[in-house]
Amino acid sequence: MEGLKAKTTRGVFWSFMDSFGVHLVKFGFSIFIARTLSPEDYGLMGLIVIFIALGQVFMQSGFSMALIQKKETTDTDLSTVFWFNVLAAIIVYLILFLSAGAIASFYNRSELVNITRVAAIGIVFNSLCSVQVAILTKSMSFKRLTWINLVGALVSGITGLVLALGGYAVWALVLQTLAGNVIFLAGLWLTSSWRPAIVFNIQSFRSLFGFGYKILLQGLMDVLFTKIYFPLIGKFYSAAQLGFYTNANRFYEIFIRQTATSVTRVMFPAFSAIQDQRERFNNNYVKSFNMLAVVMSAGSLLLIISSRPFVSLALTDKWLPAVPLMQLFFIEGFLFPLLFFNMNILNSLGKSGMSLRIDMIKKGFALISIILLFRYGIEALIIGQVATTGIALAISLAAVSREQGVRLGDVTLPSARLLLILTVCLLFSIFVIEPLNIPQWAELLLKFTVTPGIFIGLGWLFRLTAVRELRILINDYRESRSGR
Repeated sequence: MEGLKAKTTRGVFWSFMDSFGVHLVKFGFSIFIARTLSPEDYGLMGLIVIFIALGQVFMQSGFSMALIQKKETTDTDLSTVFWFNVLAAIIVYLILFLSAGAIASFYNRSELVNITRVAAIGIVFNSLCSVQVAILTKSMSFKRLTWINLVGALVSGITGLVLALGGYAVWALVLQTLAGNVIFLAGLWLTSSWRPAIVFNIQSFRSLFGFGYKILLQGLMDVLFTKIYFPLIGKFYSAAQLGFYTNANRFYEIFIRQTATSVTRVMFPAFSAIQDQRERFNNNYVKSFNMLAVVMSAGSLLLIISSRPFVSLALTDKWLPAVPLMQLFFIEGFLFPLLFFNMNILNSLGKSGMSLRIDMIKKGFALISIILLFRYGIEALIIGQVATTGIALAISLAAVSREQGVRLGDVTLPSARLLLILTVCLLFSIFVIEPLNIPQWAELLLKFTVTPGIFIGLGWLFRLTAVRELRILINDYRESRSGR
């Protein structure tokens, strides 16, 4: 039987492929679509983001995480969750359908009635495949998920691009998303042997909901305090300004949040499997935390220093006002993946209550930042969001240390050296590369080649063990492939 290390290594590879492969496809199509559509088109979609996101969370209700965390799941468990998700999705859709007029009146945009009603159909589609995703995640079958996601990204991207070129404006974005939902649903049902039984077990429901409701509350709070910026900006600023924010947030979602999710969904079932083996758990935690910090910090640095020349070349100058927003969002790339990792570590230990409490503290600070900073503009709101993530990360580190006895120095000292390396790389980009006044494509090329070289070189010089661990991880994957 395949060992946990080999299984996790293979899972990490395919999960990264999902992140950097599938999302690279989405990113490519996003460039061409953004060149065609206007900031106002993205702003219209941004107006309903919070409502669709809340609907998705209500539909899931934390059951997918509960299925993954539970050591032994029965077919009764799976079927119970499936039918609950479908029923919840239908109820949520009806609520959004009936509320579409009120949403349109709130923003004084009548076109939002039809946009909301059509976009919300995606919630129903997703409810029909959430259990299959949980099954594949629990077994760490990420290769299949990657291929399904890749096909979905291609079809949805082509759909959005064709409609954008055809002059369908905001509807290109709406139907692009729905096309991806349909392909993902079809792919999972065609490749999965599991089918729901006509059964709904109350005891099973209560058992799973005992864990899942905390994830549900955390998810609801997460949506409210990360998506609340959309209706606030949409109500008090222009649709174009919301469009800049929406597109900046879209790239942040692709490169930061989705990457963090792709990595953590491998770690969650892997750490759940060894939750009773403290020493092994702690050693793997330290290695995983430090490797994640190196990878996400390097990626975030590249995104920050290359955003301006990239946006000018790829999206055209009409999107340049979005650059400062993107750069602020990408700063959170240093923090959010590590926070998300820690929260899932606590969940894998069955400490979803503690994870929820940390999240509530984060949301409390977020609310304070919104109240204090909203008057100072969109940039100030994002700075407040980044600051609250940093505070929550510190609290989550203390919680993991207290629960498992992990020495904080094992993660904070490497992070301090990493921060010094990032500072040197950033200063080199600002004071050496940018003053050259070379064409933007050449500046972009230099930043993507020289800066990573400096980062890796300093990593070896400062003896970042995570760099060596990453090399070992890659070699382990190659050995597992050659031995097959």
